[in-house]
Amino acid sequence: MKTGIVWHMLDRDAEIGISERHFPHWDQTGALTFVTFRLADSMPKSVIQRWIDEQKQWLIQNGIKFHELDDVIGSDLLPMDLRRKFKQLRQRIWNNCLDDCHGASVLRDPANAQIVAETLLHFDGQRYDLERFVVMPNHVHLLVQMRHGHALRKQYESWMRFSARQINHRLGRHGELWQSEPFDHVVRSEWQFQYLQTYCSENPVKAGLKEGEFLLWIRGLHG
Repeated sequence: MKTGIVWHMLDRDAEIGISERHFPHWDQTGALTFVTFRLADSMPKSVIQRWIDEQKQWLIQNGIKFHELDDVIGSDLLPMDLRRKFKQLRQRIWNNCLDDCHGASVLRDPANAQIVAETLLHFDGQRYDLERFVVMPNHVHLLVQMRHGHALRKQYESWMRFSARQINHRLGRHGELWQSEPFDHVVRSEWQFQYLQTYCSENPVKAGLKEGEFLLWIRGLHG
């Protein structure tokens, strides 16, 4: 699809900003990044415990000895081939849990989804370029490329703060709307770019959503 924008993958020879809270964050201005942010009630404690239990069961089945799950994550306990499979397992289970649409799922309401869409599009073409995004009932996926002089971390904090204020006002409520730490992943290759494009576009179908329960925007088709 021709958009007039050159999408850049991760440049391993250029400067990479790396930070970590609950998730590791690689930040490279000018590189296409896949971002997921979710509603604060989207992963109840029982669901997170199930996610943890399934990881532990997989490790046991693969003969990995450990005391706590944190002993394995980010360590060298796993051989390289199993490390990659374990990471894929963690992400797959997590995304499946999100797609189960736990919590109030206030973004299922088209008016609330539209607030998120308008928030994302407000500085599109100025601070950043959006390739596509999908607003699901309780989370959002997007592919975005920041322009020089603008930081992704600061931008997604702005997206969440502004959209939370608007949605809370519309619902007549107060308090936290978004979970505080999004997931972000700098796109490594053209193959991965195509995979993530498909993932965003097909996520509503995979989650069994009907028309009107999600909002999908794709550059070149919608703007």
